[in-house]
Amino acid sequence: MKKLSYLSLGIALLTLASCSSEENELQTVVKPTPIYFVSSVAQTRSANVNLQKVQIANGVEVGVFVKTADGYITNGDNAKLTADGNGNFTGTTLYFPDDKTSVSINAYAPYSNAFTGKADEAVSFSVAADQSTDAGYLKSDLLCGAPIGSNAFTKETPTVALNFEHKLSKLTVKFTTSDDTDVDLTGATINIVNTLPTTTLKVTDGTIGAASGTATNIKAVTFANDATTFVASAVIVPQTVEAGSFVQVILTNGKMLNAELNNAATFASGKAYTYNVNISGSGAETKAQIVLSSTVTDWDEATDELTGDVTEEDAPEPEPITLTATFGTPGGNATYNAPTYTWTGSTGNLMTVFEFANGELANYHTLKFTFSNLVDGPVRMGYYVGSDFTEFGNGFYSDGTKTIDLTALGIDLSTVTKIAFGGRSNAGSCDILASDVILIGNADGSTPGDNNGDDNGNGDDNGNDTPSDGNTLTATFGTPGGNASYVAPTYTWTGSTNNLMPVFEFSNGELANYTKLTFTFSNLVDGPVRMGYYVGSDFTEFGNGFYSAGTKEVDLTALGIDLSTVTKIAFGGRSNAGSCDILASDVILSK
Repeated sequence: MKKLSYLSLGIALLTLASCSSEENELQTVVKPTPIYFVSSVAQTRSANVNLQKVQIANGVEVGVFVKTADGYITNGDNAKLTADGNGNFTGTTLYFPDDKTSVSINAYAPYSNAFTGKADEAVSFSVAADQSTDAGYLKSDLLCGAPIGSNAFTKETPTVALNFEHKLSKLTVKFTTSDDTDVDLTGATINIVNTLPTTTLKVTDGTIGAASGTATNIKAVTFANDATTFVASAVIVPQTVEAGSFVQVILTNGKMLNAELNNAATFASGKAYTYNVNISGSGAETKAQIVLSSTVTDWDEATDELTGDVTEEDAPEPEPITLTATFGTPGGNATYNAPTYTWTGSTGNLMTVFEFANGELANYHTLKFTFSNLVDGPVRMGYYVGSDFTEFGNGFYSDGTKTIDLTALGIDLSTVTKIAFGGRSNAGSCDILASDVILIGNADGSTPGDNNGDDNGNGDDNGNDTPSDGNTLTATFGTPGGNASYVAPTYTWTGSTNNLMPVFEFSNGELANYTKLTFTFSNLVDGPVRMGYYVGSDFTEFGNGFYSAGTKEVDLTALGIDLSTVTKIAFGGRSNAGSCDILASDVILSK
């Protein structure tokens, strides 16, 4: 399901760590290491239709599960945290295990005791019958979040980002009155009628159950006595509603109007639907006509034709894709104790904020970052191509949000391996959060204003080439094992072991975004080749060797594994010696 405007809840895991050399060597960390939670929610609610539009609303309680393979960590079973409306939380502090044991993290809102001990079970959830108050609406807006890709983190992982989705359906109803009517909507109550109120949620995979319960009415709003605009919204459980009464208007004079669906309407998880209700006529001739007028873009785009006459509008522009930073370990002359970054020298103070194993920066066109409370000297942000660091501009001397047009750099973005942040003077400090460092791209994979989407990679000796669209990923060949060599296009091996060459590497579980691997090789000499995957240090082949040249396809979904746990895909020989021709441009992952 498409993410709601990439609504996200960032969870920053703060290590009280520093390092003894530039970006690489870790010093001893202070234990225990706390898990630091911040949030950022994009777009969702009139009475107040903008509730939870930018952040999880003040006072909303979030349930968090933190587990190792052996079970929940201390206080990690449905831990209750409270949002402050500004992206922060209060509540019990959770800590990583003291060793390098990895944990998984899942979350949901609003909090309920019913989920305790049941992160892996379908737990019942019902929307509120009265959503005319902010509290009632927020109690009904069911959110569920999990990391993109791998859900395995240790205390050495500085940042974990959870992407949240709306799990239910949102209705917005806009009322207009014709010139010929005497209907007064001030003080009127609006109900959504004939919907089932209950579903279930399994937090660990975000699945919801079928709508259930007894059909009931949901009170969306009571308009103020001095209201001048008339818009209502409510959250319902995804379901099919039969034709008939759907929006009920109860006027202060005791009369009731019903706006009806002309046809059955199916409401889907994560989608938002807007209706216009026009009231015309007077007395016994008063009518309320309901028409699907448009869809809301702050939840998933609803494209179903629901009822009556449909008002045609231009399709909305594709939603942008975003990627939030993952802060690495600062250089030896710097420390990071969120939110404050401090440096004590003009060199050796960089902190990695993004890493790219397979040229992923080519999918993005803009970098935005925000810092504050700058003390003593400017900060710098820049990129690495291999070991070479280049600044974006000549330092940033003032607090605030900075925007960098990546397409104007005049470089092949697919060659960038890291983006890093640091100080530019001999000493200084500022406040910065991973959730405020964001890459922005186009949903269709294009990057306006440059040619990076057309020819990433310039036919180097390895044959590496990064694709332009967001639906495929082309391999980046790594260094072969000791018993093999690669001089494009020929791969040669001299032993049946230690001859593998990485063709994809995944730092954040990215393989979960793909369903098929396709690769082509030719001129096979002496024995089959093999292709397989690593989970940690364990290698598993796809099948029992490939004995003939040509194009091979691997259905990743048929492997029966959690693809987000795969760290590498590798290619090699299966016999004692042999060779074949293969290019990175012919090794492709697709969705």
